[in-house]
Amino acid sequence: MSQVTIYMDEDAIKRAKACAAAAQLSLSAWVSQLIKDQTPAVDGNGYPLGYFEAMADDAEIWRDFPTAEELRANEVPDLPREEW
Repeated sequence: MSQVTIYMDEDAIKRAKACAAAAQLSLSAWVSQLIKDQTPAVDGNGYPLGYFEAMADDAEIWRDFPTAEELRANEVPDLPREEW
C-alpha cells in the first residue's frame, strides 16, 4: 500500500475528519473510499472499464461518420518544404 501526503487548510481537514468519524472509517480509509467513489475505474491503459464495449454498442451511430479520405478531400496540399 502506498502513502500519499496531501496539504489541506484547517477547515478542510476538520470536515474530512468529521465525515470519516461519521462513516466510522479512518481518515485514510475515508479518503480512499471518496476517491474510488468519485473516479471511474480504469483498465491498464487508462481507459474507463467498459469503454470499448460501449463504443461497440454505439457502432451504428458512427456508420455515417465520414472517412479520413472524405474529410481530407477538399484540403489544399502543403507547400513543399524548404531545402537546408
